[in-house]
Amino acid sequence: MSYLYIKQKVFSLGGKFTVKDERQNDKYFVEGSVFSMKKSFVIRDTQDNEIATITKKMFSLHPTFYVAVEGEKEVAELG
Repeated sequence: MSYLYIKQKVFSLGGKFTVKDERQNDKYFVEGSVFSMKKSFVIRDTQDNEIATITKKMFSLHPTFYVAVEGEKEVAELG
């Protein structure tokens, strides 16, 4: 089993952070929409290929997120 680590800056205005492996090597880069009503994140690999997108449902009782992997629409729903 491998572990991934996220270190997000608390006061980052860009909405960007890096996912690293247990050896502190960059594995993925995440860029989120900060000032948009529709919150979403794009996950890219180290070659800048889009791996997945995570989008928060706008109006729901519980926080709900839709996950699309490699262009497939809505492969998972978290909530």
